[in-house]
Parts: sequence; C-alpha cells; structure tokens
Amino acid sequence: MVKMLDASSISIVLDTYQPERDALLELLGGLSADDWMRPTECPAYPVKGVASHLLGDDLSLLSRQRDGAVQGLEFMAEQLPGADFRTLLGAFNDQWVSANRFMSPLLLIELLGLTGEWTAAYYGSVDPDAPAEPVGLFGASRESSSPFWQAIAREFLERWIHHSQIRRALGLGSLADAQFLVTGLEVVGAIAHLEPVVPADSQGDWGFGPIVLGPAQQAASILTRAYSAESVRRLARGPTEMVELVAAVAGKS
Repeated sequence: MVKMLDASSISIVLDTYQPERDALLELLGGLSADDWMRPTECPAYPVKGVASHLLGDDLSLLSRQRDGAVQGLEFMAEQLPGADFRTLLGAFNDQWVSANRFMSPLLLIELLGLTGEWTAAYYGSVDPDAPAEPVGLFGASRESSSPFWQAIAREFLERWIHHSQIRRALGLGSLADAQFLVTGLEVVGAIAHLEPVVPADSQGDWGFGPIVLGPAQQAASILTRAYSAESVRRLARGPTEMVELVAAVAGKS
C-alpha cells in the first residue's frame, strides 16, 4: 500500500518552508522598480501585489490560527452581508493588497522575512494531528475541522503557486527546484489521492502513478496553476479519468 503524505510525514513539507521563503526573498531583493510592477497571472495584482498577498496570508494565519483572533473574513462579511465564501475571500485579499500599495519594496521584503520565520516556527510547534481550521482542498466543509498537517500542506502549496507566478511574470519559469517540486508533488498527491512519481534522474518525467506530467519545469508549471484545465489535459499523459482528476485540481479557472 502506498504511503501518502500525512501527519507522520509532514516534516517533508515543513523542511521546505524556510528554503522556499529564502529563495523568494533572494528573488525579490534583486528586482528593479519596473520589475515590481510587472503584470502577473492574477489580473489585478502586479508582482508587488502578489508579494503583498503572501504577506497578508502570513499575517492572517498567524492571527487566526496561532493567536486565536477573529477570522478576517468575518469582518468582511459585515461589509458584504450575504456574500458567499469566494466573494468574501476575494474582497478580503483585494482590500489588503490595495491598502498596502504604499509599502516600500524593502519593507515588504523585510516583513516577509519575519513572517516567514514566524510561520515556520509556529507550524513546527503544533501537533500535526490536532484539529485546526477546515481545509477545503482536502474536502472539509466550512463547519468542520481538519488536522493541522493539512493546513501546513495547503500553505506550502499556496506559497509555491504565488512564488511561481512571480517568477513567470519575470520570465524565469516556475519554481522547479527538486526540493520544492517533490514537496508540491506530495501535497497535490495527498489532495487527489494519487501516488507521486519522482524520476531517478534530473531529465526524467514527474507524475502521479500512471500519469506523466513531463520534465521538471513542465510538471512544476502544471502544479502551480500556469495552465488551464484544457491545457493540463493536453500536456499530461495517462488514463483519461486520472488526467481529468489532475486537470480539475491543478487547472486554473
């Protein structure tokens, strides 16, 4: 029986938290003023906006999970009564990014460095089996709870996706270093209940079970939502129903 990512193996994810943030900070530290304003795949957010969104994610999770503060979406619901979850989340993110347009790139980098350390320390201290907020990616309803390891896995995936979006906006390609790709494969595999396949050498194909995603750069791009579901179906190879599952999880809308 294949061993999927779970509480007992979540250290695989935790061990990549600081290296991923360090790589992001190094990238952002070398940007020009024009680079910060380059458009990304998130239509309303330039590079600086996506970086600001990542900072907001860190502060939000630390406030609500570590410190037990009121969930930010509850305040947004007061402004938008009757709005559904997606609308509230989008409005919350947009409001945060808009409010932080004044922030200097240097300060943004410094704060991302601090919140990266704080989130890594916090998640490293929790019991990965303990109940936490519901994680929809793993099928939890908003009224239920999920184990902490699923929140940890979701947060890595969020960071990997946005880091790759910034890189693609700069013409650098998705974040495809083996340490991050292995972790991303494990997380998506756990979400979709598929066995990760890691090639024996750097030139091989990555995938899940009988599904072939392709070489590292293409696999990383698929898993960080660079492609529509239709494009994922065209790029991935394998049984139709399983490719469809990957397209549903990884294809951007």
